[in-house]
Amino acid sequence: MKQNVYDYSFEMREIRRRKITAALLVVGSVILFLSLFLSFILFPVHVKTDSMESDIAKNSALFVCPLVKTPHRGDVMYITRLDGKKIPWYGKLLNRITSIFTAQQYAPIGHNNRMTGKDSIRRVLALPGDTIYMKDYVLYIKPKGENLFLTEFELASKPYNIHIYSIPVEWDGMGAVGNLEETTLGEGEYFVLADNRIEAVDSRVYGKVPASRIQGKVIFEYFPFTKLRLF
Repeated sequence: MKQNVYDYSFEMREIRRRKITAALLVVGSVILFLSLFLSFILFPVHVKTDSMESDIAKNSALFVCPLVKTPHRGDVMYITRLDGKKIPWYGKLLNRITSIFTAQQYAPIGHNNRMTGKDSIRRVLALPGDTIYMKDYVLYIKPKGENLFLTEFELASKPYNIHIYSIPVEWDGMGAVGNLEETTLGEGEYFVLADNRIEAVDSRVYGKVPASRIQGKVIFEYFPFTKLRLF
């Protein structure tokens, strides 16, 4: 039976429609998968400062797992902004998707230049109930229920390095405080420090960090490729 041009045209339109529908379904599925993955499993973070040197260099790229929000002593955690402002879930998702397609150089929603208006990567060194003080940039900790102070290195779950160098005595640099009076952390409070103890801003400046601001644990460093490692 000979097919006329009208039947053929209709058949071609149907084929094209099915292809477009299939393509849209694939794109939608990929976006949904990325959305769920970046919200609940792993999301990338670009380290834009030298605050965690020498262990984590400037311009490194890390994966953070939001499933792990309760840190062990010495864990490197992702901490959200401390200025009291909250980015809605869709804003966080848009930031994460945008960061993928801009090599993590741009996040369109909610970021500013104030030190408390930025997310950060910091090492959790003191836990709720701990008593602490700092001397010569080293944190001394008396864990809850214990009687003796030990250094942060003796108590950390994993070894790490801190970055300290000589500075002029008269320099009162922000974030460079090397000595702190004794204080005790309350329930749900953590004390976090940068590994670069001279230049970085951390709990020495903005105080104790509430548990609600800890949004995930750094799991893996995937850039630069010569420094691939698990945390």
